[in-house]
Amino acid sequence: MQLIVDQSLNIVKGIKYRQKHHVDSSSIDLYGDFIINCTGRNISSVKWLKESFNLIVPTIQIHFGLGYATFIGERFKTGDPSLDSKHIIGYALNAFDKNAGFGITPIREIKTMDENSLGTLSTLLLQCVNYEYPPNDSYENLLEWIKEKLDPECYSIFKSTKICSPLVSYRRTIDDRKRVGQLGKKWPQNYVLLGDTICTFNPTYGQGVTHACRQARELRKIFQENCHKLKDISHIFNRRASAITEECWLLSTTNDWKTPILKIIKGDPKVLTRFV
Repeated sequence: MQLIVDQSLNIVKGIKYRQKHHVDSSSIDLYGDFIINCTGRNISSVKWLKESFNLIVPTIQIHFGLGYATFIGERFKTGDPSLDSKHIIGYALNAFDKNAGFGITPIREIKTMDENSLGTLSTLLLQCVNYEYPPNDSYENLLEWIKEKLDPECYSIFKSTKICSPLVSYRRTIDDRKRVGQLGKKWPQNYVLLGDTICTFNPTYGQGVTHACRQARELRKIFQENCHKLKDISHIFNRRASAITEECWLLSTTNDWKTPILKIIKGDPKVLTRFV
């Protein structure tokens, strides 16, 4: 994908894209009066703006070493009735005292002839910060990690669980904010970023959907005010959206700053300044 622009007027007029699974096909041009980019955290919006307008978007990234390992399992009796009776269990990580946590949520009941089975399939999640990633190469190694990082009760539950799916891991979560409000009228007309495209958060705190919905509501409000010229709306939205992002950013990142090993990256992603 790339932007269709008029550099002389500082306007985005549309997008040019090619189907992902048909890279040899010709590109398709889509034009619009107002372009809303809400395509998510992995989109190359900063790159497009630099290529199209030579615009460098101020950014800040916080890398705090968040990682997950998750799977579906059948729980069996641990020998402790107080643990076996709990279907939803969790322990939140809290850097720097505790850099690992877990969560167990039941999916459905299952029929079984094994009297030691608790009769439920559950989603089991292990998470960490500070780059203390749970291994995903084998369940045996994962159990050793649990034994080292978490409480004996947690180890007892996982040791008594039969794994029923592959171990799935994820290790690329960061706080990533584009400070669009600082650019003022340098920002192109008729084009805005929204939701994860403008800022991504640590998913532990559940700010992503809230952030996107609040910004979408604010954009609708700007149009409904019916007193702004179309060419000014992107600049008005950037100011208001930045205020929303600031609230969610503070809520989401406050705890991340406690992570012992923290990497901060500021500036143009191609010319980075790192702070540890």
